[in-house]
Order: sequence, then structure tokens, then C-alpha cells
Amino acid sequence: MKTGPEFEAFLARLYTDEALQRVFLEEDMAGAIRAGVSAGLTAEEARAVAEVDRAGLRRACESLARKRGRRGVG
Repeated sequence: MKTGPEFEAFLARLYTDEALQRVFLEEDMAGAIRAGVSAGLTAEEARAVAEVDRAGLRRACESLARKRGRRGVG
């Protein structure tokens, strides 16, 4: 699947924006697709994001948050 810059921006925001993560992870697939489309994704990109492994996403977001926390100290 070819993706555009909106897709990359949405993923970056999803991995770093805790409020977006909460909304995205609490939504069902249809809600996640709507969130992606409203962010400017194509329907195909929005479906791909909606089908993400939610447990894996949670782990990745938690890991990034810990790394950001460590980076800010010192």
C-alpha cells in the first residue's frame, strides 16, 4: 500500500499524543476509521490504521513515553 504524508503524520501523532491514543484505542474499528479519515487519510489508509494491533500499539506508546521521560531528565 502506498501511503501519503498525512498517513505518516497521523502515525507519528498516534504514537506521541496520549489523548489521541486513548480515543483511538477505545473506539471500535468504525470509529478508528472515522478518526483516520478526519485526519486526512484515504479510506485505505484509515482501514490499515484501524486494523493495527492494539496491544502492540499500547506497548510501543508506553515505550516511547518512557524514552521521552528519560531523555528529558539530565
